[in-house]
Amino acid sequence: MDKVKDVKKDIILISGIVLAAFLVWVIPLLLNEKTDMRSGRVRVFQDGREIGTYSLTEEQRVLIPYGDEHYNLMLIRAGKVSVVEADCPDGLCMRQRQISRNGENIICLPHKLVIQTESDKEGAPDAVTY
Repeated sequence: MDKVKDVKKDIILISGIVLAAFLVWVIPLLLNEKTDMRSGRVRVFQDGREIGTYSLTEEQRVLIPYGDEHYNLMLIRAGKVSVVEADCPDGLCMRQRQISRNGENIICLPHKLVIQTESDKEGAPDAVTY
């Protein structure tokens, strides 16, 4: 009889721990509002200078030249940005995930390129420190 009570207590304890862990994971997701990017834009910087600003509402392909022979091809579709083609040696910019949230970046170091999403609206803070 005591073993049955101990097993029930163990199940309640484990269930409580699992529930607490789930809440610790879910609550920040629910509180962190995604910034509405329907009015957003993407800014393109090369070698530290801004070379273009594009709307996230228009589907478009943008060829970004680097020097006389090199390039990156940026795709904007459904409010998301990605690099779909590039002739840089490592190709890491093409393997980065699509960006859509305020302040996210795609970076191509060989071409000194930074692609950054930006919104007119202020998003929730990432962290608060005292």
